[in-house]
Parts: sequence; structure tokens; C-alpha cells
Amino acid sequence: MNLVADLVRGKSVVKALDMLEYMPKKGAKVLYKLVKSAAANAVHNDKMELDTLVIDRIYVGRGPKIKRVRFVSRSRISHYEKYRSYVKVVLNTK
Repeated sequence: MNLVADLVRGKSVVKALDMLEYMPKKGAKVLYKLVKSAAANAVHNDKMELDTLVIDRIYVGRGPKIKRVRFVSRSRISHYEKYRSYVKVVLNTK
């Protein structure tokens, strides 16, 4: 997800949403929803203009691991971990 966050950091919100919408990465879909929600909160709560918003900072940190089990042949079990991450988006005006 850091790769996608590096691409949109410092860009305007409108341009970042356009980029994230058509990016084929899994993290792009998650960041699209996050940036869209952050922009809606800034417009509604703080009365900011959508055209003047810029992504000031995006923090992507390591989150908790979830341990899972996969059943394989011959009555065996294979263990694997699913990785999560914490993301923080900070918006600012131009």
C-alpha cells in the first residue's frame, strides 16, 4: 500500500481520486475510499472547498496480523498470516 500512497502524496484530491480509481492495485481501492471519505468530511465538517484540498500527508503503518488456516490434501493443515495496515490521511488547502 506504500507504493500507492507515494504516488498520490502531495497531489490535489480531485487528481488523486482520478488516479486511484483506475489503478490496478488492491491498495488503490482502499485508498480511494479513504481519500474520498476524508474529502467529504473536510467539505461537510470544516466547510472547505473540494477543489482547493491537497493530500498533505499519508501515513501507512504496519497493523495486526491475522492468523488463518488452509486445509490441504491428505488431512493436513497449512497456516498462513493475513497482513493488515493502519492508514492516516491528512488533507490541507493549497
